[in-house]
Amino acid sequence: MLSHMEQDRAFFAQMEAEILDIEAQMAALVQSRRAVRDAQELIWERLQSYKYPVLSLPNEIVAEIFIHTIPPYPDPPPPRSCPSTVLTQICRQWRETAIGTPQLWKTIYLVAYNLPIPQRRSFDSQQAFRQASLWVKRSGSCPLSVYVEDLRPILPVLLPERMRLEHLRLSILDDPLVDLQEALLPSLRSLDLTRTRAHSQTHFSLHSAPLLRSVIFRSTGGGIIDLPWAQLTFLKVWIERTADFRRCILRQARRLVHCAFYCRDVVRNTEGVGSEISLHHLESLEIRLNAGGGIQMDDVLESLMVPNLQILHVSEATLGPQPIETLKYFISKSHCKLKKMEVVNVAVVEPASYRAAFTSIARVVIDRMV
Repeated sequence: MLSHMEQDRAFFAQMEAEILDIEAQMAALVQSRRAVRDAQELIWERLQSYKYPVLSLPNEIVAEIFIHTIPPYPDPPPPRSCPSTVLTQICRQWRETAIGTPQLWKTIYLVAYNLPIPQRRSFDSQQAFRQASLWVKRSGSCPLSVYVEDLRPILPVLLPERMRLEHLRLSILDDPLVDLQEALLPSLRSLDLTRTRAHSQTHFSLHSAPLLRSVIFRSTGGGIIDLPWAQLTFLKVWIERTADFRRCILRQARRLVHCAFYCRDVVRNTEGVGSEISLHHLESLEIRLNAGGGIQMDDVLESLMVPNLQILHVSEATLGPQPIETLKYFISKSHCKLKKMEVVNVAVVEPASYRAAFTSIARVVIDRMV
């Protein structure tokens, strides 16, 4: 009996010793946890007090760095993400700096087809209006460059700011945008217009733009476009009728320095179109016409006199059945001294024959039809 009591006493003593050991370990763990927490708080305090070098820069320098993250004005931002918007999402200080830098917001880009599909589906007129209003406000008094598919939703935003509008790219829809056509645009320098066949009857005219020098125009239909052609120095045109281009545009655009002309459905000479057109300032000319339109040299080149032409880019189909003779006659008639000639979609004449025939031209580039 006594031996059993001694055994129980020894057992309880051992259990008490183990409990005391566990309590000592728990106390040590609590102490260790407290030390770790103190170290953590110390690290957080050091992090909170740390000033990142870029955040210590003056706002003027940070703003200048931000400006260099966007494409040079007036080019639009990348289609998938706009650096100006991304910069507002980094931290509070960067957001305030970005919003307070007008140069980040002077290119308004509202082209839904370049957005990801979910955003494209939700991109509506109200969203365009809100975004344009926000960017116009943030742009301060900076000049504006606007890239938009449909100008109508944001026209109420832009018209009050038309004095600042320098560059405009848009599609001509069924609505002729009378408010824009009648508005004075004293700062407009470049215009990029697109008209699809669905809007072929649209009449678009613009004459109150004294600084307009550059025009890009795409049209797959008829209709009328009336611009101050006489003051342009750069012109790139996609159009259906060569006669329309010469009669309505080239005869007025006598100050052109660079001209590119692309035509799909070619028509033969009509009354009054074949007479000479002198473009004394023209330095570069690009002509590409549809080979299936019965093209002849006299359809396009014979009517042009370009004494200062330096660069000629032409498709072989434009040159008729004897491309080399056509080019020789065109060059000699204008008395121009070409520095570069590029003939593309070559299928009739061997490239070596072109180079042999025009040894006086420093660069002769021949691109065979694939």
